[in-house]
Amino acid sequence: MHHSHEVQTQLFWCDTCNVPVIGRSCGKCGGDCRSVELLPPGEIRIALEGSKRRLRFLFLRQFGVQQLIPEVVLLNKTSGEDRAEEVIIDGRRIANLWYDLEARDYRLTLRLDGARMLAALDPKKTVVLSRADGHMKGKHVEPDSIQSYDPGIRAGDEVVLRMGRFIGCGSAKVDAAQLRSSDKGIKVKDFARADPIVPGKKAWTRAVVRANQHYLAAKKAKAEHEIREAMEKHPLPLSVSFSGGKDSLVVLDLVRAVTNDFTTVFVDTGLEHPTTREYVKQFAESQWLKLMVAKAEDAFDENMPAFGPPAKDFRWCCKVCKLAPAAKLIEEQFPEGTLTVEGNRRLESFSRAGIGLIEQNPFVPGQVIVNPIREWTALDVWIHIISGKLPYNQLYDEDIERVGCWMCPSSLASESAEISRLSPELSRAWNAKLDAWAEENSLPKEFVTYGFWRWKELPPKMKELADKLGMKVSPRRADSLALKVIKGVSPCTAGGYSVDAVISLPEARPLSQTSEMLKTFGDVTPNEEFGVVIVKTAKGSGKAFAGGQVSTVAASPEDALELFDGVARAVLRANMCAKCGICVRTCPVGAIKVEEGIAVDEKLCTRCGACTESCVVAHYFDKLADDFGKLRPKGKAGRRKK
Repeated sequence: MHHSHEVQTQLFWCDTCNVPVIGRSCGKCGGDCRSVELLPPGEIRIALEGSKRRLRFLFLRQFGVQQLIPEVVLLNKTSGEDRAEEVIIDGRRIANLWYDLEARDYRLTLRLDGARMLAALDPKKTVVLSRADGHMKGKHVEPDSIQSYDPGIRAGDEVVLRMGRFIGCGSAKVDAAQLRSSDKGIKVKDFARADPIVPGKKAWTRAVVRANQHYLAAKKAKAEHEIREAMEKHPLPLSVSFSGGKDSLVVLDLVRAVTNDFTTVFVDTGLEHPTTREYVKQFAESQWLKLMVAKAEDAFDENMPAFGPPAKDFRWCCKVCKLAPAAKLIEEQFPEGTLTVEGNRRLESFSRAGIGLIEQNPFVPGQVIVNPIREWTALDVWIHIISGKLPYNQLYDEDIERVGCWMCPSSLASESAEISRLSPELSRAWNAKLDAWAEENSLPKEFVTYGFWRWKELPPKMKELADKLGMKVSPRRADSLALKVIKGVSPCTAGGYSVDAVISLPEARPLSQTSEMLKTFGDVTPNEEFGVVIVKTAKGSGKAFAGGQVSTVAASPEDALELFDGVARAVLRANMCAKCGICVRTCPVGAIKVEEGIAVDEKLCTRCGACTESCVVAHYFDKLADDFGKLRPKGKAGRRKK
């Protein structure tokens, strides 16, 4: 995540107290700490009960030992196909925990320090060598150098290697019986002259708090100062966005240190995990908070037939189920606007890497957002929660990290598997919806089972998985929406250039809707009798037909394309309007109403394009944009407006 706003995450370890420290000196013993190397971005967190349970189980299953997992364990997120984390114990990176999409199960891969820790415990899956050279890393073990081995080793297992004063780790490529006859039976990952590692001094979570108290106090003071400053600069009613997650819990706690005069806002998307919904309610009651709930009601179910399941690269649900209800609540309850404190952090995701302290919400006019913990790591957040004994959402103890919308396409496949274990009835209902959708779109059952539905455009890892499974999958999800180009940009007989295409839609709405939407783009003449709407702009003219055909004519190829872009977006918006009302709120002149459908007051509309920019549906057009690219005239680079 190379970003100009990169959060500097470093981890230090106090060997005297055997705890992680955010800075160079330990707040418990005052001693110096050593630096622990981390894989970027360095989003470290404390492993809670559920994660430690999983690690104990995996070490037991893979190596027959479970006493390796102490009270204080850290996890550091790394990049992988799904969940992938470094496991840090006693300030050493001992293994990688990852979720195998194909096997749909968790695995540990060892690192050298992990093998050294296991070596002290006489684990199963050990291979003893009679000779080896020091440069074994990345090579295969010579079969005749194997002195003894665990007969339970299976192809794919992680193994611990021992030879005199040397310890290593590797993976078996064949079952135990073939080890001595195969040249490539064991691939060595690491091998070094090293002693077994005896576990460090027993450390408790409260020691972690003591060791970091002084660093955390400084972070807390800074955040509280920023909240106070924001309140002075923006004297609006104060609200705190509370999702039931760890970050918003910390933010709520920070705000309470500054003032008690605020409203807590929870957006119930209709997709929250029942545990989260219950937690928010109980928390607000027990803490005497003024809680407002913005409800999305059935917005998700109403829109899924048109949009299909949400995807990582097309999260229509966020706008329809989250932003729209929040915008409505704020408009009703805070007519003069509100200053909202949120728990956004830069390390959470690539898209948040650039957030500043104060932001304007582009979709909710009148909402000013403050991000006081934008530079905190998950470790800072958890230490704050534990030190303040803040009651957190119990889903975290189930080794679940996203406690919001439980079926979010952006959450990991591993998390979905956890949810189906915890709440089978939720999963069954969602899978039934997905299966019905897959059947309607003639997609194989595996499309749902292996989570291919989560992308509109499949990434390389999913294409590989499809090949492994022998599945025929088109690289793009063939939902009910498509753009077919009849004729790319071509010269007209009457002069100028034209573009012709057909947009096939899940359900065609009355043409009057298209004509309303086109008013935001140009001068409109509807002709119901011929089933066409004509729109004229300074650059040329366009036609939208009831059957989804769109054609535009302009003086230059570029203008013809730009017109096509605008008309096509309007047709999409008209036919797939989710009635979320975001365009109503972003229109600076109040020219749009949403009742049965969209109504545009052309006397007021200035054609500034704000409504198209804010519309979730209009952005769907960019998903079809590959086909749009084919429209360009040969040798002309026609520009595409984003």
